[in-house]
Amino acid sequence: MLLNKIPVLDNGYVALIDSTMPFKRYGAVVDEFYAATDNPVLKKLCYAVMAFKAPLFVQLHLAQHGLVMVSTRMQDDDAYQPSVGEIGTSNHETNKLISDDISRTTEALLINPKAYQADGCDPFISQVIMPVSSYTTFLIGGPIELWQRFYKTKSMPLPIKSYANAVEQIIDVEWKNV
Repeated sequence: MLLNKIPVLDNGYVALIDSTMPFKRYGAVVDEFYAATDNPVLKKLCYAVMAFKAPLFVQLHLAQHGLVMVSTRMQDDDAYQPSVGEIGTSNHETNKLISDDISRTTEALLINPKAYQADGCDPFISQVIMPVSSYTTFLIGGPIELWQRFYKTKSMPLPIKSYANAVEQIIDVEWKNV
């Protein structure tokens, strides 16, 4: 399947898989059945399904918004690693030290499950130490009303806001001003 992926963070993306009642059709339905008055209940029929490759912490955040989520198998041993500029201390050298430490710790946490399985550990048990920064791919869908609630959330961490911005771009293109 050819997806138009919007890159997010270092290795993630958001891509629209399918939508129901896009903008032109929504406008035609409103004009035909509601005499050109917007109907907020009709927005519940505008539905988007997207594919995400995102760290687990993004998936956990999205789970709080009432969207329907289906996980796929983990494909990569990949994890989000914040850049030096994303660390956020006032000292560049401290940012670099923290970034390097996060990188080493993450690499170790990604290697351990495979090593445990090679030693005979149950695959599920070996995965419980996977970091929340591990990338996973999942499908997620819901009415635009719920998507809008997600990307309009006032305070969220910057890495999650990056995904919210990508979703907002997709919704704005698919449903202009709805």
